[in-house]
Amino acid sequence: MKKTIITVAVLSWILVSCGNQTNESKTDQTEKIEQESPKDEKLSKLEIEASRLRAGGSVKTVELEGKSARIIYVKNYEEYKKLNPQSGLTESDLEGYWESGDAIEKALVDGSVRIMKKLDYIATVSIILPYKGTTYSISVNKTALEKFVGADFPTIQNKWDETFSNPYVYDDNGRKSFFDKFGKKE
Repeated sequence: MKKTIITVAVLSWILVSCGNQTNESKTDQTEKIEQESPKDEKLSKLEIEASRLRAGGSVKTVELEGKSARIIYVKNYEEYKKLNPQSGLTESDLEGYWESGDAIEKALVDGSVRIMKKLDYIATVSIILPYKGTTYSISVNKTALEKFVGADFPTIQNKWDETFSNPYVYDDNGRKSFFDKFGKKE
């Protein structure tokens, strides 16, 4: 009987010890993953939000450096097709989209601020959109945006249509003044 109790105690101690080592190693692995994941997770979220922007299927590159996001659109239909070989979009469809109703400026003005609205860890957004030999770009940071709009960022987020979208995306004069301040055409 004593041998059985001693044997059970020794086996239990061995199993518990092995289990603790496994848990410690799992904890170490989890810590390593958590240390590596935040940037990867933030970049993944940024890529998802970039794909949701106007003509998001035309986004070629998404980069995250600290609190700054950089989004680059394709420069032509050939790049678009390499990126989206399954797409039924024609070259004239793509051109027609960008040439309709100030679509380029709307995409840059709306997209730059929308990314910051959706992802609170982003403080600056740069978007580059090359089209037919001209490169359109915009770079906006929260501080300059707040000053330009005359509202703090939480107010812009909570009253999106009133403080930003209607006056600066959909209003021709507002969009032009916003693009003149933050954007450029080369």
